[in-house]
Amino acid sequence: MSVYHQKKTFFYAFRQVLPIIFSYLVVGFAFGIMMQEAGYTWLHALLASIFIYSGSLQIALVPMIVAHTPLLVMAASAFLINSRYMFYGIGFTERFKRQGKLYPYMIFAFPDEVYCVFCSTNYPPDVDPVRCDLWSAVLCHLSWIAGGVIGAAFGDMIPLDLSGIDFAATGLFVCIFVNQWLEFKSHLPMYIGLFSGLLCLLLLGPDNFMLPALSLSLVLLVIFKKRIEGKEALESHEA
Repeated sequence: MSVYHQKKTFFYAFRQVLPIIFSYLVVGFAFGIMMQEAGYTWLHALLASIFIYSGSLQIALVPMIVAHTPLLVMAASAFLINSRYMFYGIGFTERFKRQGKLYPYMIFAFPDEVYCVFCSTNYPPDVDPVRCDLWSAVLCHLSWIAGGVIGAAFGDMIPLDLSGIDFAATGLFVCIFVNQWLEFKSHLPMYIGLFSGLLCLLLLGPDNFMLPALSLSLVLLVIFKKRIEGKEALESHEA
């Protein structure tokens, strides 16, 4: 790539993840405050943000550490909280392999919000999609780390009400759903997701439905894969 293309790729990645950067700074800041109030330093927040990089898990981890929760219980909780990423990553295996030696990092740096960005990005012809994906992941990760460190180091000096911030992820997923509905000819995957989610929610309740719903969605998508791809191909040919 030329120097011009490198710069354009970076700034394109920066623009597409800018809303996530702002939200990560705020939520990471809240995590840092929690670490500070639990008696830990900015260094602990730094290491947690680098090596865990999961907002829901990190925030849930603080009270578990304070309560001296057994490691086995914490490990099981971490698996259950983050198991949804296994479903997200299935469709991005080949895409991430293009990163070469950085393939493991792309798997690691793939939280909900980055997944949403990757699902809805249409790269301009002069933007390198491989570099753009990498920059998007790195910028989001760095903003999360920065938020946690700043919160742990200076949180007690800045009064901030973070009530309702957890709804940001829900709003982001709604936007992605609408975008997918408008962009794709076949709406069958969306119907499958809605059906699976509602069915498991009614049968299992709000605390236990997520993993079964994702599993059911995956099975149904595999069953109807040829039909979905066939409809997409037919519509594209007609267009």
